[in-house]
Amino acid sequence: MEASAGIPFFTDQNVPDSVGRYLMGCGHQVTRLRDVMLTTTADSIIAVACSQAGHVLVSHDKDFKEISKRLQITQGQYRKLLHRIHLRCQEPSDVVRLKEAMSLIEAEWQLIKPDRPMVIEINDVSIRITR
Repeated sequence: MEASAGIPFFTDQNVPDSVGRYLMGCGHQVTRLRDVMLTTTADSIIAVACSQAGHVLVSHDKDFKEISKRLQITQGQYRKLLHRIHLRCQEPSDVVRLKEAMSLIEAEWQLIKPDRPMVIEINDVSIRITR
């Protein structure tokens, strides 16, 4: 998929609207959790919905690493299902860090394969890609 076609992002309830606005301003599609599900929806349901729809889940939650245990699937199966950007930076820095990472995110999106989702962790001082 080309970056110009837009990456389909899904922002969790703990992600500020400024992140969604920034992503849309870059030409990407953004679905906010609160627009399509209850904000109390379990992380496992959110993960399954995102993986089935092909959305990239953007979240501050650490819980998504533990979902495979709750879904009773292996970490490998889970990693093959869910595109994810884990924001581990302080919320006020979210947009700044995304701006710094956007060209990397768009390039990584073009490299994904059916059995290897995009998983990027962004913290205050580093960006990590899991391949």
